[in-house]
Amino acid sequence: MEATLISKFSTVTHFELPQLPNNIPFAYHPQSATISPQIDEWMLRKMKITDQSVRKKMIHSKIGLYACMMYPNAEREKLVLAGKNLWALLLIDDLLESSSKEEMPRLNTTITNLGSGNSRDGAIRNPVLLLYKEVLGELRAAMEPPLLDRYLHCLAASLEGVRKQVHHRTRKSVPGPEEYKLTRRANGFMDILGGIMTEFCMGIRLNQAQIQSPTFRELLNSVSDYVILVNDLLSFRKEFYGGDYHDNWISVLSYHGPRGISFQDVIDQLCEMIQAEEHSILALQKKIADEEGCDSELTKFASELAMVASGSLVWSYLSGRYHGYDNPLITGEIFSGTWLLHPVATVVFPSIKARP
Repeated sequence: MEATLISKFSTVTHFELPQLPNNIPFAYHPQSATISPQIDEWMLRKMKITDQSVRKKMIHSKIGLYACMMYPNAEREKLVLAGKNLWALLLIDDLLESSSKEEMPRLNTTITNLGSGNSRDGAIRNPVLLLYKEVLGELRAAMEPPLLDRYLHCLAASLEGVRKQVHHRTRKSVPGPEEYKLTRRANGFMDILGGIMTEFCMGIRLNQAQIQSPTFRELLNSVSDYVILVNDLLSFRKEFYGGDYHDNWISVLSYHGPRGISFQDVIDQLCEMIQAEEHSILALQKKIADEEGCDSELTKFASELAMVASGSLVWSYLSGRYHGYDNPLITGEIFSGTWLLHPVATVVFPSIKARP
């Protein structure tokens, strides 16, 4: 499998990145200039990161700003906690993905115990787990019990999704498109980061009928799929040169695509999938508004959840985590053109096809 992907990708030096559509409303939180550094500095302090180069990488990842784009209408106190949760889950994800198949069950058990509040004081030494323990304590104090129960249920599903991802990575296998989509819905933590935290940040109270409705599930899935598709497209350079490109839509479509499919064909197909999910999100928003009415809690939720998708899109274009640090290309604008694959940073020029 790996030899097949290497042979497909080894001759790729550049590709054409189309202009992605951006029709979902987007906003920064009005206090993002102070909230974003507050969130990032909290993480650096808790992780005891003092090395200036590491601090710079963390800050340029713009995770605090990401939270301000995902929940732009939240109350400040809730947004800060949502940003802490975002950092915690990203660090947990990195910890799990870097663990061995043998370490995974123990880590999953520890994280599950953290969620239930059953971990023993003093038994945990890993700074990531200690950080998450603090976040979970704050969430238990701030969340209503039914919402917290749903958070913990989603966490268990995400841990199982990451386990499957690590299993494929250990075997160096590429899952088929349908299996990959379902696994990424789980291991992307989007039911928490999108659904649960949107309800929490906005004080939205959905009833059981709304939570169990097929349209609610469709919307969550569509936003999750959109975020993962955008992530896989714009993080591919980083993952490819880091040797961690097996769990990516580009690899899945390349490996399982028709014989002779080109890299550019795969990019074009992936961009069409992103556009289709954007259409789906907007259509589901309208459907919910038409069926529920403008004042419904579910209608409010659909409007706010869509901004998780648009916030993820913009963040994926401006994060140094994907595009390299101190990269002048990162201006906050959605770029397109000829993307030259480079191990250090994203390099994009005006499209070769557009030149005379």
